[in-house]
Amino acid sequence: MLAWTAPVALALTALAPALPAQAAAKPTPIVTAGPVDKDLNGDGVPDLVTMGGPGTGLNSGVWSALGLKSRRTGVGTGQVQTPAINIGLRGNGVTGNNSPTDFDGAQVITGRFTGYDRQDFVYYNPTGVSAGNGGIIVGAGDGTMLNPNLSGNQSSILSDSLSDANGNIPLGLANAFQADGIDNGIPDLLGISGDATNGYRLGYHASWGVPGAYYGTTTLTNSTPTGGGDWQNWSIATTETASGVALFLRNATTGDLYLWTGVTMADNGDGTGTLTHTQYQVAANWNTGVAISTLWAADINTDGTPDLWTVLPNGTYRAYLISCLSNSGTATVTATHAHRLA
Repeated sequence: MLAWTAPVALALTALAPALPAQAAAKPTPIVTAGPVDKDLNGDGVPDLVTMGGPGTGLNSGVWSALGLKSRRTGVGTGQVQTPAINIGLRGNGVTGNNSPTDFDGAQVITGRFTGYDRQDFVYYNPTGVSAGNGGIIVGAGDGTMLNPNLSGNQSSILSDSLSDANGNIPLGLANAFQADGIDNGIPDLLGISGDATNGYRLGYHASWGVPGAYYGTTTLTNSTPTGGGDWQNWSIATTETASGVALFLRNATTGDLYLWTGVTMADNGDGTGTLTHTQYQVAANWNTGVAISTLWAADINTDGTPDLWTVLPNGTYRAYLISCLSNSGTATVTATHAHRLA
């Protein structure tokens, strides 16, 4: 069920977004981002990141919004600092355009993808002239990214490294952390790929321990949460808590929203693998038929249970706080009011 909470009243001063300061080409690793996934500035509260561009309600670029704490409890409320800051004004460091339009149509995820003790930014192009390609931009540890046009601040991810056995690129990507139990310092990736002839599957992309190096896709044998094979109708978002990797799965057509906790990947030795997990049906008829630009998973209020942010094509965001996971496989969802990011 959905329980609505009153919005938190905030007194904010709108500041014009400024370009992050120029950074050295090869930064010294810093210790700002704590153990909380999606915490971009190290204050212990997860933050929200989404892409701009046509159809998003936001100008082209990468938009970063730092999570706000409750003055009473000191934990995340689900609200973020607005206006969000466009941290992608310099482009992706590949095209040479130095333009935020480099990110149009792309997806963004975060994680420690360069091995530094901070959250980095991965952009991925599921469609368009650069379909299947992406890259990693080093995070600055304060909610922004380093200048991707300077040497050492950007690593490319090529489509060949993410393609399945039939040459299909992922429809989207999520951080798999080290769900396969192999910690080489760089997170793995999880995606959905396939075609109408061969069907669609989850795919596991193991890191080689070098930023941007993902060679070989392990096709996963798992069925969808409802027991089907229509993975093309599902979208995924991941986070990591003290209890392990968590995966949200959403079917926009049916409104089914599920959560897999304790996710681990076992290689079957034949080019396939299997995810083991505990499944919860978080909600039915959840945003049925609603277009969601960004599905962002994080333990927003640091209670050990993964939560969700959504960003809609009109540029508004809303938090969904998850609680009361039960042995019967159900959960309670508390939704906050929607607010504009910019």
